[in-house]
Amino acid sequence: MKDRHWRTRYRVGGYEVWGTSLDSEERRRHAPYAEPADIGLYLDERWRGETDARTPYFVYWPTLEAPVERSLLVRRIKEAAAALENGATVEVACFGGHGRTGTVLCCLDVVLGGTTAHAALERIRREYCHYAVGSADLQHFLFDVEKELVPRAPEPLPAGETC
Repeated sequence: MKDRHWRTRYRVGGYEVWGTSLDSEERRRHAPYAEPADIGLYLDERWRGETDARTPYFVYWPTLEAPVERSLLVRRIKEAAAALENGATVEVACFGGHGRTGTVLCCLDVVLGGTTAHAALERIRREYCHYAVGSADLQHFLFDVEKELVPRAPEPLPAGETC
């Protein structure tokens, strides 16, 4: 049986994010000791009606392929990163807490940890769960979206040109 995650803590940069699976026994028992997250980023429609985050966000992403709502997902990842920087707690969740959740945790690592997508992928499998980002489509998406997540420096003007 694969690992299940109930607010598994994962460090991205200097921040802690929670990875959660819908099918976690601890979640099913409602773990009364757990404080809800400020922001919840839910990547599976089965979470509707199941969340306890103070502000839940849903991104339609029904399979372990590339996300259907890519631009919305990128925006939500950047918003989650900004929320973490402002002291919020953030939970990322899908059904099993591995594929989609692992992919978003890697994306947050790219944004906040200043790492590459390749390094983020190696680290998440070592430190969070070896099942994370478990399909070729998810890996391809992670490597492809990296350029959208990392702010680029402005291009220098050609020699002799001014604004």
